Amino acid sequence: MRLLAVLAVLGLALAAGPIGRPAPAFQGTTLAGEPFDLAHYLGRVPIVLHFWASNCPPCRVEAPYWSQAQRAYGDRLLIVGVDVQDLPTMAREFTARYGWSFPNVQDGTAAVAAAYRVTGKPTTVFVGIDGTVVGYHAGPYGGAAAFERDLLRLIRWRP
Repeated sequence: MRLLAVLAVLGLALAAGPIGRPAPAFQGTTLAGEPFDLAHYLGRVPIVLHFWASNCPPCRVEAPYWSQAQRAYGDRLLIVGVDVQDLPTMAREFTARYGWSFPNVQDGTAAVAAAYRVTGKPTTVFVGIDGTVVGYHAGPYGGAAAFERDLLRLIRWRP
């Protein structure tokens, strides 16, 4: 019984993502065909990583939040979409439909998702200005207010 309790606690800790650790750097290609290297931004600007896929119904529901966030906060943080195991044509159609202008990196093998311990979509990871993971939101946001609250926390967060 005691072993099950310990395993449950460890499972919860792993599911919560790598909070407090340096954000894993990754390189990839954006949906626009441009190279992207997260290492270039780590430690310079707050970063929001949004793991999504075009066939994910909750991703479609919260998609407008992301285009609004880019317009409202794009000069104070970097939003990076991570398109997990999606067809590039479908992903490009999705980003165009919602007017996403921030970089969206393809993660065809889900290696980036694994590095961030993402187990479902959507998942949002918040990286502080010092390059450490400071927040993790698994699943969809229930509304724009909670989403905006988390963005403002990231912008105001200091090591």
